[in-house]
Amino acid sequence: RLFNSTRVPKLNKDELVSDEKARHLLVLRNGNFYVFNVLEKDGSIVKASEIKAHLNYILSDNTPTPEFPLGYLTSEDRNTWAIVRQKLLDNGNQEALHKVDSAVFCLCLDDFPVKDRVHLSHNMLHGSASNRWYDKSFSIIMTKDGTAAINFEHSWGDGVAVLRFQNEVFKDSTERPAVSPQSTPATVDSSNAVQKLTFNLDDPLKAAVTDAKKKFDALVSSLTIATMEFKRGGKEFLKTQKLSPDAISQLSFQMAFLRQYGQTT
Repeated sequence: RLFNSTRVPKLNKDELVSDEKARHLLVLRNGNFYVFNVLEKDGSIVKASEIKAHLNYILSDNTPTPEFPLGYLTSEDRNTWAIVRQKLLDNGNQEALHKVDSAVFCLCLDDFPVKDRVHLSHNMLHGSASNRWYDKSFSIIMTKDGTAAINFEHSWGDGVAVLRFQNEVFKDSTERPAVSPQSTPATVDSSNAVQKLTFNLDDPLKAAVTDAKKKFDALVSSLTIATMEFKRGGKEFLKTQKLSPDAISQLSFQMAFLRQYGQTT
């Protein structure tokens, strides 16, 4: 369920929905939704030069962020989102939502560079919900300076599968890159290949997005992140001491919680 999957909100119990026949990628940029095929009918991957051409086409689109970005709805209370999603469907958005749900995965393109580690952590952990769809099984987030990370919806499975995928992609793309910034994009008609999704929103749906944004902004404003770099040892040293790096990490979380709140639960 790593690919072509989405957590669909339902009252009291969500549903994991997959469509293995779908061949398109979902791209979010400035809160706008785009899709184009990245798999051929036989399951092989579309040429990298064609994918690059389509991404360049999306990057050239100067459409501003929508006044009511739908991504905020995926950060809502699940029962609230379930009710609003049904209203979206009833308002004629079935095809667009199916494109979002069935995409191989989601690529979020953020039009700004990373400032520092704190900014990096905030952006990859939650970012702006206007340019996210948190229900997708996983999203690759890439900033303007090429910094990338994966944000994934955790209910469908463990992080091991995502980590394995990320490691394989990193290894393959660095050792055998299919394209580079200097590569020439394929000569293809991206205006025909790339579909920009549109959504029909009535006043109640617009109000739901506005309300979701207020809740999201309040939640994000309550989150503080600080970073430090510890250079006096790491996982290799811990292994020489026959200690589990993961166990030490978990203990450090508990110690920090104890010092902060005076209790362990």
